Amino acid sequence: MNDDPQIRSLLGEAFRSSELFLLFGVVLAGLALGRVSVRGVKLGVAGVLFAGLGFGAWLSEPEQPLRLAPTLRDIGLVLFVYLVGLSSGPGFFRAWRQGGQRASALVLGALLAGAALAFFGARGLGIAPGYMVGIFTGALTNTPALAAATETLQGTPFATQPAVGYSLTYPLGVLGPLLLFRLAARRQADRLRAEAADRGDDAPTALVTANFRITNPAVVGRSIGELRVRDEMGVMISRLSHEGQTRVPTRFSVLTLGDVITVVGPAAAVAAAQIRFGELSARRLEGLRDDVDMRRILVSRRELAGRTVRELELERRFNAQITRLRRADLDILPSADMRLEIGDRLRVVAPRSQLKALGAYFGDSEKSLAEVDFVSLALGIVLGLVLGRVPLPAPTGAITLGIAGGPLVVALVLGRLGRSGPFVWTMPYESAVALRDFGLLLFLAGVGVSAGTSLRQLPGREGLGMVALGALVTLIPTLLVLRVLPRLAGGTLTGALGTCSGLQTQPATLAAAYELSGRSDATYVAYAVVYPVAMIGKILIAQLLLLGIP
Repeated sequence: MNDDPQIRSLLGEAFRSSELFLLFGVVLAGLALGRVSVRGVKLGVAGVLFAGLGFGAWLSEPEQPLRLAPTLRDIGLVLFVYLVGLSSGPGFFRAWRQGGQRASALVLGALLAGAALAFFGARGLGIAPGYMVGIFTGALTNTPALAAATETLQGTPFATQPAVGYSLTYPLGVLGPLLLFRLAARRQADRLRAEAADRGDDAPTALVTANFRITNPAVVGRSIGELRVRDEMGVMISRLSHEGQTRVPTRFSVLTLGDVITVVGPAAAVAAAQIRFGELSARRLEGLRDDVDMRRILVSRRELAGRTVRELELERRFNAQITRLRRADLDILPSADMRLEIGDRLRVVAPRSQLKALGAYFGDSEKSLAEVDFVSLALGIVLGLVLGRVPLPAPTGAITLGIAGGPLVVALVLGRLGRSGPFVWTMPYESAVALRDFGLLLFLAGVGVSAGTSLRQLPGREGLGMVALGALVTLIPTLLVLRVLPRLAGGTLTGALGTCSGLQTQPATLAAAYELSGRSDATYVAYAVVYPVAMIGKILIAQLLLLGIP
């Protein structure tokens, strides 16, 4: 940057005169910076954080620091964590049952390792206890833990020390994991690509269709329900042709020798299904649209949000079935227990006479899809903020989840429910992503400017020692999770990136993990699984570190 004092003074005065000018100036500069590619690596949305750091460090004056209202940052944080929770709700509870306890235990172990490093490092360097707990909370980027520690020290000579330690170590607390993430992604790019392929992230149309003639005596005379086609074979029969007449099959439909069926599913499952059913057929039932036809339908009727495919009773009402569900650019073979979300795009097979009625039943309206239910959004956030203020019993006294933990926990539950009476908690995917990213931009800009001002105020040798200790407290727990989690049974690097973001309780690292993983929602799920444990763990550990201070 040009360090001409006059230019810096003019720019500083311009940005200090208008917080909106500063906010969107940082966002604009950050997004432009995020698009710059260096050897194929881009900062992405995290560029806003770096821009904020640069603005704060370059344009702040000792008596006139750049400031963005904390309310702007908090609004962004609440929007971001709430919408992450909504989208992660179903996956969170499923992941918790399938091994989330193990990841949470690893995160707690990493936090305790960081706390031990802060404690013994501070003693070795002669750093006061108040600064030490500030180093811990800043290095692991947790403002609620800082607030809890500050409250604990009220009325003591150490009351202002945690904030100083926090401000010195917070910038590296954010930047350190970002650098580690990019290093890990670069060194293990092949593994990330393989994980993306396994999830189908690189193949949004991973479902295929094939037609088989029934020749296997083992399935002749048995119903589709008896064969458990969807559960055991992982495919769906969308059409059945018997004696030249095509119809939509049900679970009661009986297969007979010579019947032709249309099978939908992942390529491997469809190939395996051929062995069960018989032989490939030259007839393409999906191309015969006389009696039975297919239609793509958009779910826009809010009364259907949160209902399972089974609850729709499409077989009974319309003699129809959903053969594919497209959500977030991914084609899914729907199960009976899958819950619908507003914005889902369905491929429905039904008699031609029922297609118009099916469109009306699901809504099929792009216009109504753009209408966000702000009443449900506001109510969910209010419930989260209320929960965040509720004192929770702990060994060191009551703690609270704060404005990040409360909305996240509530959103996880509401995202799992989908709807409650007249309230539809889920949002159309496009709207949710837009609001989530807007919240993230507000948060990153606020945090970046605030942390950047502290970079100009680093004290001498003691301050450098605190920064160095903070860097270790940031890096060691992160490296521990990145190294151990992918090596556990069923562990993935994608999940480890999301888990590390949850360990840091940091939206900036989550945004980077999401981008580096190929924009996989698995990072959001991993983040949401461990976030509550990490949040509460940091608050408790921060207060435990202060035990014995007079």
